[in-house]
Amino acid sequence: MPDHLPLPLSPLSPCSAAPSACQHSTRLEALTKAPLFAALPVDELLELEGRVSAPGYVAGERVYRAGERAASLFIVASGAVKLLRPSPHGDEAVVSVLGPGDSFGTLTRTEHCGETAAVMVDSCIIGIPVRVVRGVLERHPKVAMAAFDELAERLEQSYQALEQLSVGSADKRVAAVLLNLSEKLGRPAQGRIELSIPLSRADLGAIARITPESASRALARLRAAGAVDFGRQWTSIVDPAMLHDIATS
Repeated sequence: MPDHLPLPLSPLSPCSAAPSACQHSTRLEALTKAPLFAALPVDELLELEGRVSAPGYVAGERVYRAGERAASLFIVASGAVKLLRPSPHGDEAVVSVLGPGDSFGTLTRTEHCGETAAVMVDSCIIGIPVRVVRGVLERHPKVAMAAFDELAERLEQSYQALEQLSVGSADKRVAAVLLNLSEKLGRPAQGRIELSIPLSRADLGAIARITPESASRALARLRAAGAVDFGRQWTSIVDPAMLHDIATS
């Protein structure tokens, strides 16, 4: 038997998978492609798939709320999830948007969730109890090293995001956020990259560390320049090269 499962499956859909689509093949594909479990033998992978929970979530539903007991690691199989942290003003600010293959939740024995996880479109989310993940890590050193690498990568990405968003104009920050989202959730369409997720100006501003009003004005300038277009429930990157130049200038 080969070390890895040879699944002739198509790429995961970037968004809008109905809850009913969260079936065996979707769950197994997501686990197979997750960097954390890439080194897992086939028999263990199949056993793990049988122990996960994978309910379908409708747009706007919460996976968990800040302050609740942290007990699972989650993997986005299809759809999109946003993570929100409580702000000093009593509301919640978006800190990250996740797409297929991204993981969230906890790998440790953290007592409580530090953020709220909410789905942005109908999604399939895999939940794996921490005790199950830790059991896999104990039996497979390569998987444990993958977990370490993933945590280190998350930390590095956080540092890079903070550095990128701590300087520069509102246009530059918004351009950087949109490029990042396009890598996770973008769908090529007639030379453009479509982001078919409900991303409000408040959400965009929170991720870019600017006010909603500044985010709205920045988007308007980017549209006037011909880099993006947008509507009520969608954003389109019209000229990715131009947007990249703005983000890195």
